[in-house]
Amino acid sequence: MTNLNLVRRCAVPVAILAMAANAAITPVSAQVFGPPSTFFGTIVDSAGDIPENTVVEAYIGETKCNTKDGKVLYATDGRNRIATYIIDVVSDEQKAGCGKRDSVVRIKIGDRFATQTGTWAAGPVELGVAFGSASPVPQPTAAPTATPNVAAIATSTSAARATSIANGTPAAALPTIGSVATIPAGSPGAGSPVPTTAGGLVTAGPGTALQDDDDGGFPVWGAVVIGLLVLAGIGGGAGVMLARSRSR
Repeated sequence: MTNLNLVRRCAVPVAILAMAANAAITPVSAQVFGPPSTFFGTIVDSAGDIPENTVVEAYIGETKCNTKDGKVLYATDGRNRIATYIIDVVSDEQKAGCGKRDSVVRIKIGDRFATQTGTWAAGPVELGVAFGSASPVPQPTAAPTATPNVAAIATSTSAARATSIANGTPAAALPTIGSVATIPAGSPGAGSPVPTTAGGLVTAGPGTALQDDDDGGFPVWGAVVIGLLVLAGIGGGAGVMLARSRSR
């Protein structure tokens, strides 16, 4: 057997072994784990404030089950300043001895374990912890502030104005929100608020000018003029009759 044939016969098994070794060290696909249990809550200590950025860890039994340490953070300032934490506790699929349904989770703040414990479950789990004689407190929340429904007020006001205008009231005569009726120009006390009685009825105060009826009614001065003309006619007729009787 020549050296060339020997090389050819050995080349095939070597190539097969190389392919097998390469397949053994190359992963088929990355392994996907289930979601962790995310523990969060407040931290209180009767001895005083816990330093910010203190390391936070999570344990199940004696196994540390967080892949990344948490830190103490403060949610508020001033007198309401309170420490909080958040940390992911991985499942048993990701790390042996860690999270399974109903596994007991212990939270470690710095070098101290809190006496309060939680139950592992995929997703968020709130657990407030405390040290010394302090008691756990809930997460701080902002108190809701009541605000007026500006859109509703504007809509109702516009509807009222539209109804009044449709009924024949001039738009200029309609009051706006917060407006006050005043004595018209040219009258004594012009510009001053019109006095009202209980119930909002407008009264004619001293010096308030009387206005003609704008609804088409007969004006008062017209009635006075007609009355004077009637009296003058009656007086003239009486004079004529008296003169005739004297001439006879």
